[in-house]
Amino acid sequence: MIVDRPESHFIFVFHPEIFEGKKYTVYEGQELTNGEVLEYWGKWIVLGERPLLDELARKLDRYVEEEVIPCIKYDRNPSVNLGLAEAVMMVYCDKRKSEEVWQILRQHGIRIKAWVSERETMEMWKPGGVLLERWITSMNLDEEEAKAVRADAGATLGYIFDNPDEIFSPWPQ
Repeated sequence: MIVDRPESHFIFVFHPEIFEGKKYTVYEGQELTNGEVLEYWGKWIVLGERPLLDELARKLDRYVEEEVIPCIKYDRNPSVNLGLAEAVMMVYCDKRKSEEVWQILRQHGIRIKAWVSERETMEMWKPGGVLLERWITSMNLDEEEAKAVRADAGATLGYIFDNPDEIFSPWPQ
């Protein structure tokens, strides 16, 4: 199911049961803990123009429906505030299934193989991380606003890093 809400920066491809509370960070039927997400979860990165990504999303939707690919999200527009000229598609999966998902991407014409772990992504969005700091700069936040954004990011991501045995949720409980 492609979820395209104009007010969102991202377009999502989810299994319909996501809206009923089903988790997407699952491996062999088990919900992943924070620690397992940090160890195993990640995404294949596909860069491209929006029409290409829209077409790829339509082709990959069936794999999400069949639960071969857990979920996908991609930029509505390039994240120029992060220094990107092309839109980014993130095809999420557990590293232990990443080669299976890569083969699907290859079948649909993707040739550049770029894997980023969720740990790496979270590190880049922690206070002082390259993506968070680039975003803060691009938004022209004053020091007080920047401090609040860093504190919020630190609390959210710190919770995940500090509570490895809890079932993954991207927000503190």
